[in-house]
Amino acid sequence: MTGTPANLITKFRKRYGPGAPADPAVNRRELPLALLILVTAITPAALHMLVPSLPLLATAFDSEPAVVQLVLTLFLAGIAGGQLVYGPVSDRFGRRPVLIAGLVLFVAGTILCGLAWSLPVLILGRALEACGGSAGMVLGRAIVRDLFDRERSAKAIATITLAMSLAPSISPAIGAFLTEWAGWRANFALLGLIGAAVLILAITNLEETHRRSGSLNFRGMTASFVLLLRSRAFLGLASATAFTSASWFTFLASAPYLLSEVLHEPPSTYGLMILLPMAGYILGNAGAIRFSVGLGTTRIFVFGLALSLGSGVMLAVWCLAVGLTSWALFVPMAISSIGTGLSQPPGIAAGLSVYPRIAGAASGLIGFLQMMVAALGTLLVGQLPEDTALSMVLVVGSSLALALVFGLLALRLPDASPHSTAAVPAAGEISRRS
Repeated sequence: MTGTPANLITKFRKRYGPGAPADPAVNRRELPLALLILVTAITPAALHMLVPSLPLLATAFDSEPAVVQLVLTLFLAGIAGGQLVYGPVSDRFGRRPVLIAGLVLFVAGTILCGLAWSLPVLILGRALEACGGSAGMVLGRAIVRDLFDRERSAKAIATITLAMSLAPSISPAIGAFLTEWAGWRANFALLGLIGAAVLILAITNLEETHRRSGSLNFRGMTASFVLLLRSRAFLGLASATAFTSASWFTFLASAPYLLSEVLHEPPSTYGLMILLPMAGYILGNAGAIRFSVGLGTTRIFVFGLALSLGSGVMLAVWCLAVGLTSWALFVPMAISSIGTGLSQPPGIAAGLSVYPRIAGAASGLIGFLQMMVAALGTLLVGQLPEDTALSMVLVVGSSLALALVFGLLALRLPDASPHSTAAVPAAGEISRRS
């Protein structure tokens, strides 16, 4: 990359801002996507990297698996909280200082995890890590919207989204082999180095991209959330995507224990087998893009939910009736991930379309509900017996069934129709009228 950071930002605005030429000759090396990908993908990577080590943490700290499960549960809760907070705060104080503050918190939490002398300290560090890292997930896309016009932002956001899908695919394998070779603390050593490098890059290469507002509009934001929560269509769609996410994270919470304690497999087995459902999710995403126009988003949405539920039935039969093996765990979940990749994009898009003028609030609320329901799923499965696949099968299967039920109900509710969105005020207008 050539030129100073200020010159690069100027070039971005000239080429991709509202007054940009219709068809510029783009040199991709000049785009800030590399940095935005890093700040966006670091948290999903941190989430999945430690999962193969969960059984070892129970032994290292002489603790019950249900307590160790909080390492995952509170991480999800931290991400959930950030989905609601970072956007409005960055509107007031700017993207750059809020993102840097989040990255500082991520690095501090990672260091605390690496030095953790007890399980409560590790859990606290993970919560701080998630709260800080979620800034990148929220603000990476916001910065793209600041720099690029509406049409040219689509490709940049798609690239960032792809990175968020690829990071969880690679990080479990890295975490598993690091744990086998150097112990579980090596995961945090690597995450700390990556986090520090991303922080330095953000400080030295990222300039402010957003004109700051006068004050935090909590009143308008709260009114937007209330409006969304009163919409049965939105709640149905958000619940469908949330329970789908819960099925996946419940599986993540259970699979390492089943492989380690029941099947006596090393962490590297998880790191390799998890590539199957990750590949399934990417395949499902590609299918949603390819077939949504021809088949329609509603059919893709319902088919994806039904496919995931069918794979849940397959998971139950294979694990409980045929016999528990690593293939019995991961092949059905790979099929479920295809269904998830098909259903999540149209489900989220439909949720954002219920009240399009407050789509930003809707996006944050959907993300919050996804992470919170997923956190509750991992908490629930942690309270059930961990020496059998029955607990995981019950929670995963129930989550997939509820996802399909809520999805079908949402499509039948009257306020899901387009006429309900026509006269919806923006968040600021809601605040002024209340």
